[in-house]
Amino acid sequence: MGQNSTEVAYGFGQMGSAYSDLAQTIVPPEGMVINAIQFLNDNTPTVLTPELLGTASGTTNPFGGGTGPGFPEITGGSNVTGLNSTHTRNSTGIFMASVTNSGASSQVTLDNSFSMDLAKLKPIQVGMYVLLVNSDYQEDGNPAMVIDSETPIPIYSGPNQQGVKVVSIDADDTITLSAPISPSSQSLIFLGPQQGAGGIIANGQVYPRGITIYGRWTAFKGEAGSGVICYFGK
Repeated sequence: MGQNSTEVAYGFGQMGSAYSDLAQTIVPPEGMVINAIQFLNDNTPTVLTPELLGTASGTTNPFGGGTGPGFPEITGGSNVTGLNSTHTRNSTGIFMASVTNSGASSQVTLDNSFSMDLAKLKPIQVGMYVLLVNSDYQEDGNPAMVIDSETPIPIYSGPNQQGVKVVSIDADDTITLSAPISPSSQSLIFLGPQQGAGGIIANGQVYPRGITIYGRWTAFKGEAGSGVICYFGK
């Protein structure tokens, strides 16, 4: 029986794989990524780098790294705030910025110290859902993200649809939301079509024997003596 879709053929390692039980980095062939990792023994990886579809993020360009879907990541820093993270995980949406105004209002002013033209780069779009969170939220989850009740967790469709959305973009640093918020040294996370919120770095995570994780990674380095198979795909 033939198939018209390449999803099965390309999605689960039929294009190649690599085995290792060393503390050695595995890099996929040209034009491919590691799309699945099977752990043959308990393993604590030290390198797990998701595919990055944008440049590094942070205060100089907070939108740069938020252009691709997020997958578990192991990275060097453990005390980086969400405002300065690289946005490669499912952690801080497509964009995150601190709110500078106070008092209840639907019109919100964002910190534009990064001197970015929001209208030109368009990281924020009308209809995006937002979450009001603590500005000291860190990529290692210490402290963890706390979502303010003024921006309920979105339900995107159905009879119980809820959430606060962007109604208009009024200026490079000013937007109007669908409901008033009362920020107090907090930040807004803007949720994108592939970028959610709440994930943290996977430093020190033990992956148990027999588990397989799926994603799109450009590099992996496991623990010596704990075998893994990395599967390659487009």
